[in-house]
Amino acid sequence: MSRYASPTSANVSEGLGNLIQYTNEVTNNMFANMFLLGIWVIIFMGFYKAKDDPKGAFAVAGYGTFVVGLLFWIGGWISTSIFALAVGGTILGTIVLLMDK
Repeated sequence: MSRYASPTSANVSEGLGNLIQYTNEVTNNMFANMFLLGIWVIIFMGFYKAKDDPKGAFAVAGYGTFVVGLLFWIGGWISTSIFALAVGGTILGTIVLLMDK
């Protein structure tokens, strides 16, 4: 007996959100965690390649991840501890940016 519902129970006709919610549930919230990490990497690499400023890229990626993480946390996709990591990354990025000459 499976402890998860069948993939056919995700009613995709109501929107892709149901399929993503099912995937997140089956992977024990790792789907949303990896999506959040992917957002951070994409923002970091994009800003770094555009401006050649790793400290600024770290701060901007932290704020971008904070915004997306806040929405995910409100929606129940990520746990409070993962959201706390996103907030900590934002604070750390801000400190690094402010310490830059």
